[in-house]
Amino acid sequence: MSVSSGNAARGLRRRLRGWAAAGAVLGVLFLATPARAGDLVRIAIARHVRATVIASESALIVRQLDQTVAHTPLLAPDLSTVLDIRADAGRLTIGGSIPAGQRIGIESPLGLPIAVDGTPYRGSVIVQVDPDGEITVVNVIDLEQYLYGVVGSEMPGTWPAAALRAQAVVARTYAVGRLGIRDDVGFDLVAGEMDQAYRGIDGESQAVDSAVDATRGVILVYEGQIVHAYYSADDGGYTADGADLSDPQPYLVPVRDPYALGSPDRSWSAQVDAAGFGQSVNALYAQVGSLIAVTIGSLDESGRLRSVQVTGSSGATALSGFDFRRLAGRHLVRSTRVSSVSLDGGVIRVSGTGFGHGVGMSQWGARTMAAQSFDYAGILRFYYKGSALTTIADAPVSMPLSTSGP
Repeated sequence: MSVSSGNAARGLRRRLRGWAAAGAVLGVLFLATPARAGDLVRIAIARHVRATVIASESALIVRQLDQTVAHTPLLAPDLSTVLDIRADAGRLTIGGSIPAGQRIGIESPLGLPIAVDGTPYRGSVIVQVDPDGEITVVNVIDLEQYLYGVVGSEMPGTWPAAALRAQAVVARTYAVGRLGIRDDVGFDLVAGEMDQAYRGIDGESQAVDSAVDATRGVILVYEGQIVHAYYSADDGGYTADGADLSDPQPYLVPVRDPYALGSPDRSWSAQVDAAGFGQSVNALYAQVGSLIAVTIGSLDESGRLRSVQVTGSSGATALSGFDFRRLAGRHLVRSTRVSSVSLDGGVIRVSGTGFGHGVGMSQWGARTMAAQSFDYAGILRFYYKGSALTTIADAPVSMPLSTSGP
């Protein structure tokens, strides 16, 4: 696997523009144009770290990418099976003594996995120094191989095949839609909640790989544009409007969801530290003083918090549901589909349903629909109204190491 610049990704995005559904909703169009180098994606798998250890069972080739010519290896392959890389004064150093500039590419000539801080990944790796002097590690990998690691990180591999296939399509669509938009920082996606969970080879399984292969190249489009394929764990029985993520779209509309059954977050309650929450409100929003009351302000069509009223000893303010959940803790207050909020002594008691923002596909809903014999197209039809499936034809590619970067 080679290290790519963002030019190919931008080319793929240009080819995707204007492709229309041209037929029945969620009918499949087979496009002859190959994705070519657009198959490669760049995922930031470690950010804001001072050091990283890169290793492989085979020798590693290391090339300095902030030079005009990047063809001569910085290290001889037979000497570089384990690399201790650190940032010092805005430059990379290997093994404590080998200067390596600000950006290096690392690959296995045998195509074997490369471990980053103990986690194995397919493809190649870029290590770069950021403007803050810390390190970002980027995995450069074929899109379909990236999905092997995403689908199994986002959804249990033991779930029904149709749910895994639906997850593969939305994850692929989300990834394609992000290609090239972060060229200034040298990657397309972030591993984790900012974009999609990604554990590399540790996320793979036979069932997951089969689901990705069965939907190879399939993405969602709406009137010729790539769908903004948001998804969450459990919509709590009602999908949210895309406007909740500041992204209103005609296919991201509130819909009652009878399928998100069996989720551990179907009903939850939380206790939020009132003192800490009040300090955050005073520091970031308004000086309300000591908390006297915290109550629901208004709800939207899907039953999610539009606002929360916070009253204190010296004033009051209204927080959006999004800000309330952020200040309270997104893993504590599991969603904004909340049924009650109250101040009780030193804690704010919150009850609700669902986990996540609720926009687009509910993963638990997909699981139930698959168990009820829906195929993956039927699942996607329910969650992305009016969308169509399009298949990107692809072909094997080979790209040289590139000196371009952030």
